[in-house]
Amino acid sequence: MRSKIPSFIIIPFFLSVIIFILYIFFGIDHRSYIVNPITIFFFIIITILLFILDSINNLIYRRKLKFLTEEERRKIFEEDEGNYFYRFYKFLFHDSKKMNQGVKKIDHGFDGILELDNKLPMWWVHLFYTTIFFSAIYFFSYLFMDFSNPYKEYEIAYKNQLREIDIFEKKKPQVTIENAFFNPKFIDSGKALFEENCSTCHQSDGSGNIGPNLTDDYWINIIEKDLFKNIFSIIWYGSKNNPTMRAFGQSGEIKGNDIHKISSYVYFINIQSKKPIKYKAPQGKKNMDWNKI
Repeated sequence: MRSKIPSFIIIPFFLSVIIFILYIFFGIDHRSYIVNPITIFFFIIITILLFILDSINNLIYRRKLKFLTEEERRKIFEEDEGNYFYRFYKFLFHDSKKMNQGVKKIDHGFDGILELDNKLPMWWVHLFYTTIFFSAIYFFSYLFMDFSNPYKEYEIAYKNQLREIDIFEKKKPQVTIENAFFNPKFIDSGKALFEENCSTCHQSDGSGNIGPNLTDDYWINIIEKDLFKNIFSIIWYGSKNNPTMRAFGQSGEIKGNDIHKISSYVYFINIQSKKPIKYKAPQGKKNMDWNKI
């Protein structure tokens, strides 16, 4: 007869198994599901039922003891000696007093080494069975469900990122032409965004390619009286003189905060004294003083 497992072990174990099954097969892993009143009520009912089953199991265990012989009961009581954790220790690592009793001895003969044909430790055997059980669940859930599917996980992560971006943008409004200003701390991040979105036409240093040179004093589009706002305005509304320079901000292709960073970088490379060695020939109108437009 097996030893009775106490309720403080068996109930959390079954609850953990239920949560694991819900996570694997139903994808219920979000925090909102855990704090949902229905979920809480469900686990309360499960816990009560487990307590009832544990009580019934305890009654059956005591009832069966009455039908056993004195010798069988004595053996059971000896196996149950000590608390549960002591019995669990013996279950995993064997009883050291009985470990070498009746163990077959293997004599290699030629080297004089005597080897005991011990059984594998119970903890190792159970760990091995656990890995097989887990691998089977993982294998079938991977084949027939979305669990551990990298494409599905990427899609979920991408949607979560978009949702976080929306929340961030609501909390922090985008920069517009009215409140845009040069900020030196955005130069580095603006450079990275410039290389990602603008370097194809203007080169990463702004020296110009199919697009004009952004480091000289010549401008095809002069809209604003302030140089920085003029740069911001061109990126936002695009160029009427050159359709290739589309309205990145107005179309929503680039957000206002990112345009603010790109404008800071373009403004910086335009006003700094160090210019590119190789650059495209001037295009547009030269402006010596932006305040006199």
